[in-house]
Amino acid sequence: MAAASGKIPAAYAAWLAESGAAGLRHAVAEAVGDADARWRHTGLALFDPAVRKGPSLPPVAQPAALYAAMHPMARAHGVFYTPALIADGVVELAWDGVGPVCDPACGAGAFLLAALRQVPARRRADFARTALFGADIDPLAVMLAQACITMESGLDRGGVDSLTRNVRVRSSLTEPPAPVRTILTNPPFLNRLRALTAPEAALSAALRARHGAALGPYTDVSVVFLLDALRAAERVGIVLPASVCATRDAAAAREIAGRPGFAWTLPPGTFPGVGVPLVALGFGPGTDPTTARYSGVPARIEAAAAGGWNDLLVSDRAPPWGPEDGGRRLGDVATIEADFRDEYYALRDHVDEGGEGVRVITSGGIALGRMRWGERPARIHKAPWLCPTVAARHLHPRQAARVGPRLFVATQTRVLEAAADPEGAYVGLTPVLTVLPREWGIAALLAVLLSPPASAWARRRSVGAGLTLSVLKLSAAQLRELPLPAAVPAEAIVMAERVIDGDGRAIDELAATMNTAYGAPDEVLAWWRREGGRG
Repeated sequence: MAAASGKIPAAYAAWLAESGAAGLRHAVAEAVGDADARWRHTGLALFDPAVRKGPSLPPVAQPAALYAAMHPMARAHGVFYTPALIADGVVELAWDGVGPVCDPACGAGAFLLAALRQVPARRRADFARTALFGADIDPLAVMLAQACITMESGLDRGGVDSLTRNVRVRSSLTEPPAPVRTILTNPPFLNRLRALTAPEAALSAALRARHGAALGPYTDVSVVFLLDALRAAERVGIVLPASVCATRDAAAAREIAGRPGFAWTLPPGTFPGVGVPLVALGFGPGTDPTTARYSGVPARIEAAAAGGWNDLLVSDRAPPWGPEDGGRRLGDVATIEADFRDEYYALRDHVDEGGEGVRVITSGGIALGRMRWGERPARIHKAPWLCPTVAARHLHPRQAARVGPRLFVATQTRVLEAAADPEGAYVGLTPVLTVLPREWGIAALLAVLLSPPASAWARRRSVGAGLTLSVLKLSAAQLRELPLPAAVPAEAIVMAERVIDGDGRAIDELAATMNTAYGAPDEVLAWWRREGGRG
């Protein structure tokens, strides 16, 4: 069952019509190649310990699950096969039972099989032959999809011939799906379109020509599948990184997509090997102003959401309240900047340990109200540092242009963690955000950033952008939108000055005072204390 590059063997259809499940599982082990190393990687026993004679396959119900465990390049290619429970749940939520169905990134056929299972047994062969369509760039995965569909539906030789024409090897990035009633898919996750290497520059240009401003340099490739699906189908059910609901680079795509009909927040660990939060979204006809939200496995209905995409995700650690947008914002009284790769690499080979230059601070070196430079090791350019510094002459011009007092805001934290730098002695290393006072002083700005309502707003605005749904990760543009209270009380400014001077005991008093200044309920203060580890 070995697959030639990009092609399926001509005799494969005949083999499918004659092979059973056991034969298929053995064929998987042979076709993947380099079986011994792959088996050891999965932790499954390659040889029967009793007889020690040749390969012995474990009891795997689905050949696709076996292939997923042995896949040699799954993570590098953004390939994570969909568990049957998730595929069944998405199909139940997104599909009305009327075909045809297409999966433009079908892998081993999880969604096509899930749809097939929804069809009465007497109709499955005809449905598999005429109403299932799929594509994938992995020939072996396509062969497995065809094989599993064949066995699930009981296709004869003629039906297999039709199936192998409809479920085939093809890149949906270069050849998007044709118009179809329903698309159900779990596309590959690649961090950004820049992951497309130099030889694929033409593909990258073609994608931008197809979708224009909807694709930015950091847009996840899965968004391309979403946009293509929305163009091709009346109904769409798709699994995406939760960051699509929050990040700036997906904003244009969210605008095009409109409000989803449902959002199913998938629990951590749902997809083995996937380290980011995931969400299944459904789109279809209808004008309901709310989105049905689900969580857990199987999917459990939660309260409907009527706000923006940032309100779609379900988290048991969500803040109970957040200030309304409107009125003055943080960007009206301060300049907020973020550094990027250029600034990061400008410091390469110029960082010293405990030198006389500017102190380098990372997110891990920022705590509530204070710097932890010299207390907590930092990793910069793959090397550990305790007291990293850099000579001013080596700073990137953007960094060197910042003079005077400033504040730094960390990312990937449960609540907003900010600290003041009154002397301008530090430089923040990406993804640290730098806040430069303009109309307000650093004490008033710190009072706002350390307030429980600011953290509640930030968690709601950025949920999904972080590594888990329990952390926030704001961009500079988002932080500029942080709502300000009607006023910062004079006593709060005094407390913030005490925090700047090193009095950590003033943080709790400051938080309570600013909670009142925002008009927030006591539950927000309690949530902030709990999330910030303050009792």
